[in-house]
Amino acid sequence: MKKQGILWGLSLLLMLTGVAFGQVDRSGEAAALMKGLESTSRSARIDAAKQITQAGLTDGALYDRVAALLQAGYGEAVEANAVDEMAWLCKALAASGDTRHQPLLEEVATRAPNPKLQKYARQSIDSFAEYQERIRVLNATSGWNAALTAEENRLVGMLGSESPELKRDAAKAIVRDSPVAEAVYDAAASALSEMMTSGATDNLSVDSLAWLCKALGASGMGKYAPVLEQVAASGNKKLAKFANAALQELR
Repeated sequence: MKKQGILWGLSLLLMLTGVAFGQVDRSGEAAALMKGLESTSRSARIDAAKQITQAGLTDGALYDRVAALLQAGYGEAVEANAVDEMAWLCKALAASGDTRHQPLLEEVATRAPNPKLQKYARQSIDSFAEYQERIRVLNATSGWNAALTAEENRLVGMLGSESPELKRDAAKAIVRDSPVAEAVYDAAASALSEMMTSGATDNLSVDSLAWLCKALGASGMGKYAPVLEQVAASGNKKLAKFANAALQELR
């Protein structure tokens, strides 16, 4: 009986801190984005589509709404603002990671009246696997730290992933939302060190490394100076610039 009480108490603690054995409830996020998609304002719809591409949500109704908007609008998208909206809807649909939406993107890629929109549809088709990984990482709760918020746990997960793009997006969020928990900055420092060790020099990796430097600079904590000094001495001029700027923030 005592053991049962302890287990119940632990479960309650996990629920109160946002860490559960099942998937965290993200229905509120999906509802807010659905509201944006249903707005009469094109800029609000575009903003919602942009957020969907980053969120890693699994709400089927949300992506069905994206598909309906794309289906209804792509054939008349000729002027720049309309094309921009449809292009973001293509990306948002691919962000579902659900290949049942691929035929619609293929239709847009071949039938859209605007070549630019056709191009974005083709790019979206190629990004399903990337978005499937994003969904996996952003919805994994195993190993979550009960002392962190759900968002901070997601950032740690993104920083620990194999994807340079997820690392970069996490670093951008840290710069935007700082201060965050020290454990998040620790994860950013580990990601930075590991990427430097790997020696990746492609544009995406270098961009990710630059953002990780900025994230550590935003921490204001001198403990991260050694890893930034390592980057500054790497011989890459772009990275040295960002690492030195981050070091200045720490001083």
